[in-house]
Parts: sequence; structure tokens; C-alpha cells
Amino acid sequence: MTTRDLGSLGSAPRSFNTFNLNSVEPTDVFKFSIGSARNINLSLNNISTGDDADLRLFRDVNGNGILDATDRVSGAVSSSTKARNQDEAINVRGNAGTYFAEVSRFAFGSSGPVSYDLDLSATAPTSTGDYSNLLPKEFVVGNLSADVTRFGNISNTNTADVYSFSLGTFEGVNISLTGLSADADIRVIRDSNNNRIVDPGEEVARSARGGTTSELISNINLSGDYFLQVNQFSGSTAYTATFDRFTTSFP
Repeated sequence: MTTRDLGSLGSAPRSFNTFNLNSVEPTDVFKFSIGSARNINLSLNNISTGDDADLRLFRDVNGNGILDATDRVSGAVSSSTKARNQDEAINVRGNAGTYFAEVSRFAFGSSGPVSYDLDLSATAPTSTGDYSNLLPKEFVVGNLSADVTRFGNISNTNTADVYSFSLGTFEGVNISLTGLSADADIRVIRDSNNNRIVDPGEEVARSARGGTTSELISNINLSGDYFLQVNQFSGSTAYTATFDRFTTSFP
């Protein structure tokens, strides 16, 4: 098991691309610390075709700087273990301390070496004006050939959800977030350089109304690939995300 010490993790994403796991070294660990309560964002993406890797987050509860059995039992924070090479994501509120992000090869889903990309950031809570800046394809909506409705939950243990979708020529969409019992916001991002990180200028639109008022982003109508982020502002709430597809005017 290889452990990489990243030191203090902040809002600026840290990226590790084309890393590899195999049957001899099936696990990589990334150690980092945060100095205050932050939203910890982890995105495991670009997993090699035909393979499977999982993502877990632990806290260093005994303070020895090593991911050990005590941390795995008492310090387990969150995990993402989707099938095949689907993206894995963890977005949680964490208190100050030292953490371990573990990437592991799922032996029964991988025939050989597994390559992957991992992005990490620790952003300020959205209530202070910050958002997750990572773009895992947590939920793949695909091309919007019809209206689509998705249901989810946002809380301190899942501070952000990310949906990927695309629009074809002469297609547009209105996106709403309804059914809120606490405050949540949405924004649409177009990842122009395909690095799976929200860079300056890539946010297309956002809706950040107060309280439990429904959110709405209207008239996204340029063909291409997009991401919808649902972000916690405060509290815990279920939500309904509706993609209302429409046809744009022909020239």
C-alpha cells in the first residue's frame, strides 16, 4: 500500500492522473489535513475500461499518521463503491483533522492493472459562498431526448450531487430543484477543457434562492455536454431535480 502525504488540503483542487493499481499493489492512500470545518470533495474518475475501483474516506482517529485498523473501524467517514468503471464520489462535511482517501482495486471486477484519476479539494461550506469544484459523473442523465426527473438528498454527509447531461442541436432545457425542506442551490457547468474541475468561466448559470424556495435555471440551449451540481447550503433535504427539455427554433 502506497501512502502519499499531500499536507494541507484547501479549495484549490489537487489532481493525480493515470495512477495504477494491480494485484501486487491494489491500494493507494492519499493523506491530507484540514485546519477547520470544510467540505471534503473527492472524485475518482477515468477508471480504465472493463475495470473497477472503489473510493473510501477515513479519519486519523488515533493521530499516528498511519491508516490502520483503528481508523478503518472508528474513523470510517464515507465510501463510494459503484459497479464497473463508473465514477466514484465523496462529498462530506469534515471537521479539522487528518484524513485518508483510499483508492482500491476491486479484484472481482478487474482482470489486470487498473488506471484512474483522482481529484481532491476541501472547499468552504456553501453557506459562505463556496461550492464543490469537482465534476465526477455521479449520475449520468445522457442526452436529453425527453424530460427527465431525478430524486436525491443533500446533507452534511452528502454535500453535493453531480449530474452529467448533454444537449443536441436544436435542444434546450429548463432545470428546476423542488421539494426542499432545507436550503440547497444549483448551478450548471460546461467543462470546456474536460479536466473534470470547475475552472473560471465554466459556470453557465446558477440559482441560489434563500430558504426552501425552489431553484430554477432557464433556457440552457447550446448543444454540448454539461454538468448540473446540486449543492447543500444548510441543513438536510430531499429534492426533485427536473430537466424540462424543449426544442429550439430552427434557423
